[in-house]
Amino acid sequence: MPTLTRKDEETAVSASDVVLVVFDGVEVIDVAGPASVFSKAEQMHPGSYRLHIASPAGGTVSTNGGLSFSGTCSLQQLPASIDTLIVAGGDEPAVRAAILEQHIGAWLRQAAPRTRRMASVCSGAFALAAAGLLDGREATTHWRVCDQLQALRPQVRVQRERIYVRDGPVWTSAGVTTGIELALALVEDDLGHAVSMEIARTLALPMLRGGAQPQLTQALQAQASASHRLRELVAWIGTHPQDDLSVEALAERVQMSPRNFARAFAAETGCTPARFVEQVRVAAAAQLLRQTRWPQDRIASRSGFRSVDALQRAFARQHGLTPQAYRTHDDT
Repeated sequence: MPTLTRKDEETAVSASDVVLVVFDGVEVIDVAGPASVFSKAEQMHPGSYRLHIASPAGGTVSTNGGLSFSGTCSLQQLPASIDTLIVAGGDEPAVRAAILEQHIGAWLRQAAPRTRRMASVCSGAFALAAAGLLDGREATTHWRVCDQLQALRPQVRVQRERIYVRDGPVWTSAGVTTGIELALALVEDDLGHAVSMEIARTLALPMLRGGAQPQLTQALQAQASASHRLRELVAWIGTHPQDDLSVEALAERVQMSPRNFARAFAAETGCTPARFVEQVRVAAAAQLLRQTRWPQDRIASRSGFRSVDALQRAFARQHGLTPQAYRTHDDT
């Protein structure tokens, strides 16, 4: 397996060359999302990052959304030493052509020894896999093609229920918008949590998820077949875990009787109101466990649980471990 140059983890990262690798048919959000994160980090801390958009031959690259990136530099024009290299994804034919016809995998294998860390967004993981950079490592990709990646490269330990995975100097992320969260995690690794959070606020993200979060959130799955009225309620519950979320209170909010509401909610979302509320509150608590050092009683109160015991029992049901064990695991 090709190795990557590693910097001492205790050494602060100075101005760094960040490369986003693109190709014809690339998913535009895979590129625009991370590019926006790194550009905002540079605006906040000038001299932190130099961003390069690179393609196999340089010039104009067409995306799968009908937009184009003009003026990309060729892979051969990149700096001799690269700090962070991120491979974007795209539709299967485009990724396949980039690997087999434009030889991106071979180039990545050659670039690895001069790159501090490598990453992929969505199906860009297939390019890293083709280069052998994921062999023996944990990695993820879009939930639709996790099984395909595992079948094509059995040496990879594919993680299907993660939005991003870090294994040493190699980072991989799930589908499309998770590239933003991957980039925020990379910036946090370099510049600290406060900078990452400020960028997240600037981008108006609803929350900053950790890598261990599932690709498909409870709210999104609940909204899939729900009526407009209940879709709006599901979204509201997700941002108000501290409120009274009893069946009676929720039913009143959508102007239904408690009995009819409970039946409709379960039928349309595939989950009882009580179970969904618990899932939302556990997710809120998990976010606080990742992002703060608050004691459990404060986290329980802020996420809508009446006591630490209630928080711990809910965590055990959903994650099979205690909140403290979850926090410790996420720190590793």
